[in-house]
Amino acid sequence: MSLTARQLALATLDRQLLLERQRLDVAEAVRRVCALQAQAPASPYLALWNRVQDFAPKDLDAAFAHGRIVKATLMRILITAR
Repeated sequence: MSLTARQLALATLDRQLLLERQRLDVAEAVRRVCALQAQAPASPYLALWNRVQDFAPKDLDAAFAHGRIVKATLMRILITAR
């Protein structure tokens, strides 16, 4: 199966939850995209707002507080689902 450049671009955007905002739990959204860049304090909030329908910052805060999302310092600061 071969894909056109457009099909590949759309598949990539879909895989990154960027075609349309999804009704997902915050941890599930992070899990689906593998990790989110979080070097700047607002970055994960903005990334999730663009991906998750009805996202509220308190949802990410709660996921951190309950250990469902963790920060990892690898090459950059990332957040990832446990």
